[in-house]
Amino acid sequence: MKKIINIFIFLLCAIVLNAQQVDRSVRPSAAPAKEIQIKDAKSFTLSNGLKVFVVEDNTVPIVRYSLFLDIKPELEGDKAGLSDIFTSVIGTATAKQTKEELNRDIDLIAARISSYSRGGNASSLKKYEDKMLAVFSEILLQPVFNQSELDLNVKKYKSDLSAVSDDISTMNNRLASALAYGKGFPSGEIETEATYDNIKIEDLQKYYDTYFAPDVARLVIVGDVSEKEAKANAEKYFGKWARKNVPVTKYTIPQTPQETKVAMIDKPGSVQSAINITYPIQLPVGSPDENVVEVLMHVFGQGMGSRLFQNLRETHSYTYGVYSFLHGSELVSRFHLADGRSGAGKVKGAATDSAIYQIDYEMRKMIETPISEKELEGAKTYLAGNFGRMLENSGTLADFAVNIDKYNLPKDYYKNYLKRLYAVTPADIQAAAKKYLKPDNAFIVVTGDKSHAEGLKKFAANKTVQFYDVNANPVEAPETGKVDISAEQIIDNYVKALGGSAAIEQINDYSIKSEMSVMGQKIEINQLFKKPGMSVTDMIVGGASMQKIVFTGTKLIMSGMGGNQEFTEGAEFESAKAEASVCQEMDFVKNGCKMTVKGTDKIGESDVYVVDVECIPSKVATYFFDVKSGLLLKRSVSVEGPQGETQQVVEYADYKSVNEVLFAHTVTQKMMGMEMKAVITSITVNSGLSDDLFK
Repeated sequence: MKKIINIFIFLLCAIVLNAQQVDRSVRPSAAPAKEIQIKDAKSFTLSNGLKVFVVEDNTVPIVRYSLFLDIKPELEGDKAGLSDIFTSVIGTATAKQTKEELNRDIDLIAARISSYSRGGNASSLKKYEDKMLAVFSEILLQPVFNQSELDLNVKKYKSDLSAVSDDISTMNNRLASALAYGKGFPSGEIETEATYDNIKIEDLQKYYDTYFAPDVARLVIVGDVSEKEAKANAEKYFGKWARKNVPVTKYTIPQTPQETKVAMIDKPGSVQSAINITYPIQLPVGSPDENVVEVLMHVFGQGMGSRLFQNLRETHSYTYGVYSFLHGSELVSRFHLADGRSGAGKVKGAATDSAIYQIDYEMRKMIETPISEKELEGAKTYLAGNFGRMLENSGTLADFAVNIDKYNLPKDYYKNYLKRLYAVTPADIQAAAKKYLKPDNAFIVVTGDKSHAEGLKKFAANKTVQFYDVNANPVEAPETGKVDISAEQIIDNYVKALGGSAAIEQINDYSIKSEMSVMGQKIEINQLFKKPGMSVTDMIVGGASMQKIVFTGTKLIMSGMGGNQEFTEGAEFESAKAEASVCQEMDFVKNGCKMTVKGTDKIGESDVYVVDVECIPSKVATYFFDVKSGLLLKRSVSVEGPQGETQQVVEYADYKSVNEVLFAHTVTQKMMGMEMKAVITSITVNSGLSDDLFK
């Protein structure tokens, strides 16, 4: 304890003496940037052409082997999605082992092994290196592609696609990529259910036989391994890999558009819009501008201190967050926006054109006015720290080794990162902004309600908005059908379609059992209702309640893995109160809900009435009623989540009669790109449920 006190006294004295000698009004000059200490990779080439790079680091007893294929495959065309399916299937079986046997061997040594369409990665403790390499090399050199795995993954990817049409960010990113790159470039191809169905086992085998070869590969070994050991391991596990004559595809390199164009996907009733400003641009890895652009992007649109974030969120409250991205790439780069989780920014629907105006304003401001020294220093400090954190990942060292060889970079390229970063000036940033920010040569892409289209025309050079479908095909501008029917009439038709108000009023209680599968996990859902306005929803996994929601009529009680909560007021309470009804739509008028008929639209082949309903102030839900049958097909509402507002869509299908009242027996919920389908297994009406069940 005494030694600690003495150290504190010494530091205090030093601080006092320093304070007497330093003029605080003068900002201290930054110390010269130092060369970063990064170990050089040692390299050698096997007789079969495999290039091997070794970065020895014995600070921890871990080894990592990464294989990178330097290939340019053919366009996938009517088999778009082939590389995704290939990535999911390779590694599930080999000539020697089944999927279960491979997983067992990997788990026994606590290794991490992954494979994909352009290589693979494997890491483990040093003592398990041989066992890990045996499995890793077997997966890469002796894969077996089974029909069952292909079918399973095609089904999964098609299921993911079914949720695309209800996720405005995903729809936006697909269209933005197709427009920026063009469908004749790998990154611009669009996957559909049909293209997934076209993929056969022979296609996976052909891809492997064509592109997996040692003479187009680099093996990077990082960790507790000497050059001598690395040579022995590379030769033992990859030395017999046979050379191939791997073809190289020549792509049509996309060009920046000559003028700004506006593209839109109509999402009827969406309370938000996904927005993007995108274009292709040349920024090769190792370009003299690479670090300048990194600083430019940080100041302009990355992080909570960026100009975009401050403008769109803090000043105008248009969004939870919108960010910009532009990274160096081998063939062509792309400028685009994102919300941090997906490839597009999301803003309030009413602010669609205003948000785009502000983004355009910030782009032009970066071009016309030098940034401040404060912004520049803040960006440099952040990026320097981030680079240091990246070095803690052995995968980063592997990437560095590959890039230096692949792009013919100086061997000290990454060592001198800080020197290049701290040499960037405001003039450099402004010059880069003029070169890489293209407000007059971009695709402005919007996914949202077509009612916002008129306000977007002013951003297009030709003053028009081109509409597209979910697969990035141009379509005619959708028209909202004019209707001569009131919201009250639509609701009345719905009630009649269900069986009529008299039959509905006969229901005093009901219980519903349903099942759904989420990420392979079976979930049972039990729902109870009893007049006058009591309800229970209990989600059960493995026989145990995962979450239970009880509405007593005066109190909302939520319990489960996230803890217990009770509400007697607020949005959650009001929502539960409204839904504690056999048919809450019957009570819209009685409860004073504001209803607006937006017109007609289509869901699949069905014509639907689109009705906006506001029962809770500023909380609008959009309902879609089948014109022919009168039944409710879909409901869309914006909900608050951990990352801000997101769209929740519920679809209703397979209506069946129970006690002369129709109930939807399939309910599908879509949110944040995920789809959860609940299939009702039983409905019991008027069984005399006890009040004790609702406590």
